[in-house]
Amino acid sequence: MGRRILDLLEADLAREGYELLDVRVFLGGGRMQVRIYVDLPEGGITLDDVARASRTAGMLLEEADPIPGKYVIEVSSPGIRRPLRTVAHFQAACGQRVDLKVGSGGSTRRVRGVLLGVDQAGLTVEPPVKAGTDDDPAPETVALAEVVEANLDPDFDAQALINADRRQRKDQKRTERKAKAAEKARKRRPRKGSGPAGNDESGG
Repeated sequence: MGRRILDLLEADLAREGYELLDVRVFLGGGRMQVRIYVDLPEGGITLDDVARASRTAGMLLEEADPIPGKYVIEVSSPGIRRPLRTVAHFQAACGQRVDLKVGSGGSTRRVRGVLLGVDQAGLTVEPPVKAGTDDDPAPETVALAEVVEANLDPDFDAQALINADRRQRKDQKRTERKAKAAEKARKRRPRKGSGPAGNDESGG
């Protein structure tokens, strides 16, 4: 349903100067909700822009009537949890934290982490490090076709704290190992003037 609405709106909104980021259809408050995310190509969309895009989307949906029954339309700016849908969106998000809803075999799961790259194989995501461990989890590759929803995940600041804690503990252990090695080397090193004691005979 979301794909159909996106195809219906994208060209007209583009002619008005707006980028249609994503369309999400869900049940809320007992009726269907159609949430439409728009932005300007250069970013910085205003409330007036959102209102104008909302009027355009409303007229197009009323004319095409793609959803049976009553539904609520909400046109929104992307916000800090910017939706990601196209390859270009994901490429622009490389190096940032993302939150993915991945669907496969009739089930869905959540993948969160830092987006390392985008290629034909899909998205490469570095999972978060578990608190209290020094393990570096292996990056995970997610096929683009399996991504149901995707957003930037700037609220996931806990990961930065975990990574900082891990680096601090690793640095501390490295410093401790160097200190122990230096102490052992110092103890093995002969002291100046040390050696077998000689007979101190005085001539008379």
